[in-house]
Amino acid sequence: MNGIEKEVDNLGRVVIPMDFRKRLGIVSNSKVMVSLEGDIIVISPSEKYCALCGHTIDNNEGFLRLCGAYIAKIRENL
Repeated sequence: MNGIEKEVDNLGRVVIPMDFRKRLGIVSNSKVMVSLEGDIIVISPSEKYCALCGHTIDNNEGFLRLCGAYIAKIRENL
């Protein structure tokens, strides 16, 4: 794994490097998902996750940040 070593401040904050933010489209006031995978902290743009269940959203399922499963449930109830 390659990365950049950063310091955590007294409030637990870490600055995400600008190159990383640009690559992922993270701008000021963007929301990110912070999760644990074993002993690794993962920070990713939250727009890639379903707003209701947290499952990863395929690029083709980007309607209102809902995954395909929830879109199907909504269509069933129309």
